Amino acid sequence: METRNFSKVGSVMEVPDLTSIQQDSYKEFLQLDVPPEKRKDVGLQRILNEIFPIENEAKGIRLEFLHYRLGKPRYLPEQCLQLRLTYGRPFYVRVRLHKQDEAIEEDTYLGEMPIMLGGGEFIINGAERVIVTQLHRSPGCDFSREVVGDRSLHSCRIIPQRGSWIEMEVNRRDYLTCQLDQSGKIPATLVLRALSEEHGTDEDLLRLFYDVETVKFTPGTAGAKLRERVSAVTVTAGEEDVRLVEA
Repeated sequence: METRNFSKVGSVMEVPDLTSIQQDSYKEFLQLDVPPEKRKDVGLQRILNEIFPIENEAKGIRLEFLHYRLGKPRYLPEQCLQLRLTYGRPFYVRVRLHKQDEAIEEDTYLGEMPIMLGGGEFIINGAERVIVTQLHRSPGCDFSREVVGDRSLHSCRIIPQRGSWIEMEVNRRDYLTCQLDQSGKIPATLVLRALSEEHGTDEDLLRLFYDVETVKFTPGTAGAKLRERVSAVTVTAGEEDVRLVEA
């Protein structure tokens, strides 16, 4: 077939290999041709390093990760297309189990690892699939403000490197609520209680959000000093010094 070029300007540069981004990225992810002791802490190697070691609650059993390997494909790409199978390699992980004074090493089969073909495509259940490059929101915290009538309602979105997104907002009742992914809205103070024991009580939360002042009671002045204020600690009978915050 003859190809005719009707453009006024000739070819300036050759068309690059547009699939090299996919191929190089997946090659770096698997590190298939790299010996286990020379693999970098990236891709699949990094994921396994983050998961292991695994210990039980009593710290008596410990499972360590040593290295991984990929076996030979069981079927050819043409056979996977005909039989509606996934073209991949068996994925084995070498682990060491420490139990009391005994250590056991063995290979554990974790499943099939899909293998990319020369055109940057995979064969998944007999169909050719490709990974579409998309923009990803950079990790960080975004703040926004919405004006409703004469009020300003503030909100923020916390985007981690990995894990669930956290959205926080102030509603019309001046409540600060929090939402994890697509879950229901919960009070933001409940999240603080779950994150740290330092904010596990009402008194800890009051000291976190308000300036605390220590007030000394004298006969006849307790009522005036407590008016429109909230105690940051549990008040018991007979106390003279109480830490207060503005209501």
